[in-house]
Amino acid sequence: MIYLLIIIILLFLCYLYDYRGNEKGRLLSYILVMIYLICIAGFRYRMGTDALKYEYHYSQEHTITELTMGDFRNTRFAPLYIILSSICRTVTPEFMFVQFVIAIIVNMTVFKFVWDHTRHIFFAILLYLFFLYIMLNMEVYREAMAACVFLWSWQYFRDGKWVKYYILATVAFFFHVSAIVLFILPICCCPGIKSLFTLGKQTYIIAPLLLVASFGINYVLFDFIQMIALTDTMAERAETYSKHTLGGNLLNMAGALTQIIKYVAYPMVALYFVKKDGHSSRSFQNREGQRMEIVCMMAIYSALLSVGIAIFHRYHHYFYIFPIVIMSEWVFSWMKVRGKKISLNFIYWIFIFMPLIGLQLYSVFFTHYNKSGTIKVYMMYYPYSNQFDKEIDPDRAKAIRYSRRY
Repeated sequence: MIYLLIIIILLFLCYLYDYRGNEKGRLLSYILVMIYLICIAGFRYRMGTDALKYEYHYSQEHTITELTMGDFRNTRFAPLYIILSSICRTVTPEFMFVQFVIAIIVNMTVFKFVWDHTRHIFFAILLYLFFLYIMLNMEVYREAMAACVFLWSWQYFRDGKWVKYYILATVAFFFHVSAIVLFILPICCCPGIKSLFTLGKQTYIIAPLLLVASFGINYVLFDFIQMIALTDTMAERAETYSKHTLGGNLLNMAGALTQIIKYVAYPMVALYFVKKDGHSSRSFQNREGQRMEIVCMMAIYSALLSVGIAIFHRYHHYFYIFPIVIMSEWVFSWMKVRGKKISLNFIYWIFIFMPLIGLQLYSVFFTHYNKSGTIKVYMMYYPYSNQFDKEIDPDRAKAIRYSRRY
């Protein structure tokens, strides 16, 4: 019920503010939605597989005054997360405090970014709720912090202020090693290379090639990462993932098609219409629009690579907020078809995006958590458990026991 309530509220606010264009109470409603989402993540009890591992680590964590070099050497966690966790441990041994700190940072960052980059803020938050909220708030804490730092660095990436950008990219890297991709991202802005990250005829050649190449990369990726690893941690994680399901192809034909529709088709269609009909508040002829397009295409390309090798899915956490912004710019706008402007009402737009949201719900509710299929992914998040009654659903207890095997 707690999830259904926020979905209903967001749909109503989408209609009232994004579609109808009302302004009265818009900012207050936006802030209240943010607080609601922060509280859902902050007050939850033993939800999320990675979060349980973070909770165990937190119980062993030293306070900030007790930290030694051994705390950094004897863990796979990046140093800035250790420091953040240690600061929280200094305040209180209750893990709920960490949950709130992460939830506050993540949601304030995302809500600020959405407010600054799209007119249809509530629709963008609705997509964020379905696609990124659970992972960033209940699972990948270190990566969530790295993704937030990337969003903080966006203004410097956009404006070509590379020194400041790389400083923040380094900060992100010291939260999670996957942020190493942020050091490569500016190369996509170089003349010649930039055209590869622009939606056009070349995209329809690059996209299938990446899809096919992803299966070949699957066989050599981890050996390559271990060969070029900058740290022992990177090499160790590569070896771990190569032996885990994340290191392989998790998708059958239906799963691959679902992945492509959600993370490739919808963003590409939205980007096409936004550029073509000029619905965005930014021009794609200037630097800001071009840089937004580059990151959006990076999200699309990483999604194609993740079809063959699932570990690339982690880059949705960094980049998918940009396709969300683009799709939010497209929704509720008119479209030019054969020279005629066509305006769709609210219900038609909901029907257009229903397959996107429906496929995501299907992925969450029907994806197997274990090989036998007796445990589903959604059991880690539904029904909701809070810190006040601390009840654990029997199905979640099974999922928790299974997760401890890895």
